[in-house]
Amino acid sequence: MMTVHLHVRALAGGCVLGIVACAAAVPTSASDTLSLAGRARLFDIDLVERFLAADGQVRVRRRLPAADQPHVTYNMSDTAYMTGLYCAAQTWRFLATGDAEAAGRARAASEALRHLVAVTGRRGLLARASVPVDEPWLDDGIWRPSADGRRRWRGNVSSDQVDAMMFGAFVYGTRLADAGERSVLGDTVAAVVDAIVEDGLLIRGYDGRPTRWGRYEPAYVANEEPMNALLMLQMLKVAQVLTGLPRFGREYARLVEMGYARIGEGARLDRPPSEANHSDDVLIALALYPLLELEADPAIRVHYERAAQRWFHGGTHPGIDVEANPLATFLHRHWTGDASYDAAALDTLRRMPLDMKWNADTIAVYARRFGFSFTAEPVVPRDGEGPLPIAQRGRTWSFLVHNPYRTGGDRLADASFETNGLDYLLSYWFGRAHGMIQPLD
Repeated sequence: MMTVHLHVRALAGGCVLGIVACAAAVPTSASDTLSLAGRARLFDIDLVERFLAADGQVRVRRRLPAADQPHVTYNMSDTAYMTGLYCAAQTWRFLATGDAEAAGRARAASEALRHLVAVTGRRGLLARASVPVDEPWLDDGIWRPSADGRRRWRGNVSSDQVDAMMFGAFVYGTRLADAGERSVLGDTVAAVVDAIVEDGLLIRGYDGRPTRWGRYEPAYVANEEPMNALLMLQMLKVAQVLTGLPRFGREYARLVEMGYARIGEGARLDRPPSEANHSDDVLIALALYPLLELEADPAIRVHYERAAQRWFHGGTHPGIDVEANPLATFLHRHWTGDASYDAAALDTLRRMPLDMKWNADTIAVYARRFGFSFTAEPVVPRDGEGPLPIAQRGRTWSFLVHNPYRTGGDRLADASFETNGLDYLLSYWFGRAHGMIQPLD
């Protein structure tokens, strides 16, 4: 069992750098001495200082120095995915606060998304990540040099990466970008979508072969992966709104006529909760958000509403509604007006343990720097069959993706890696921008 107990340091005026709530308003023990806003501020600062590259890309996992590699390295080449989510989160942060820093972060993330397409040297091919040639990276994938020899980029892009890129581009491009930014971002989005359409609804890698998970063709979505029907419609709809080009509307209408919207109703497979793919749950949400924001035709929109209903409430088996997932809950409220799940979602944000992301030494440094108290709660063997509360889950790079019916990674055994708090930030800033969370919470 690991216990870290760090005491609140009060200053004149009662609060410390906006990180903690006033002392009289918060408990003096346990892991919730940070207000929701204070926790968001802490995760924002940590992400910028330790996970954000100079060019705006967001890294996932930070590996601490070890005997075999005596310097910091990074792992998990899901940079395009994370950068797309960060672009959206910082856009919502700006909409909620008017903070120019947030607008700048969102802008840099959108430029990083454009870079991840340009660096491959193939029109419309998205890289999973791009790094300077001399930067260490723990990854067993194939990295190729850029044309100028200054960078190397990671191939084998998946539907996950494209989905999150389109999501971030949509949120930034329609909510914050000026006309010029929207135009250049639209050009990049158009190149990615054109390449997939021209290649037979496939993502073809640098070698010309389809990537493992980059498939959207009719037989595949009808017989193997109905979720990808929504992902394909999402990217067409985003390309259409960002560029205004008729060809994307025509292809969207063609696929709807072929049944893609109807197939997408079954995007969330009806499985027992412990077997559900929660990574896919996030991908479905990222696809549904632009589709439900943009689709006005009732005959088409009803398919997306049914997909969202099944995604949240489930079918024969439970859906996400019982899991106190804050992003899913706030999206459901945005689409339906139903606030009955909000209390549980807010409790997840309040009780999210810092040692789910960071080691005790890191938490201690931040506690001294910003003045807050944290007590680690040991992860105990699960009792019962329902979803675990957030404080009883193990270390994970994203609690949105992690299966809440399983304990997951042990917080001590996984101590060689630390991860960012983008899962919290995406949930929090969506809630703030859409009125589910108040500034003083």
